[in-house]
Amino acid sequence: MTPAEAIASLDSALAAKGARVNVYRYTAAGGNPRPKTEAADVPAFVRAVSADQLVGTIDQTGLNIVLSPTMLADLLPLKKGDKLLIDGRERNVELVKPISMQTTLVRINLVVIG
Repeated sequence: MTPAEAIASLDSALAAKGARVNVYRYTAAGGNPRPKTEAADVPAFVRAVSADQLVGTIDQTGLNIVLSPTMLADLLPLKKGDKLLIDGRERNVELVKPISMQTTLVRINLVVIG
């Protein structure tokens, strides 16, 4: 499987069964509204964290998120402190686990809290 095929496969699965989230990064410390770079209506798999992930600041309200890089060009690389809006609730990115094939980013796994 090529990186392009892996991304297309993930995009298809997310489109068919994924939830919709907004991914953003604030670009200033303040302001009303606070300026940000945003990717809206991004398909994502959203699941609760497992018991073995409950360490440090990650508690049972944490979520595992799977994203495709397809709609996130303006935000890559994602990093700790970025935000996701999931079901009307802002969540903080705590852990970013990028997955690459042949140096091409094909999937992003996140743990979010808040």
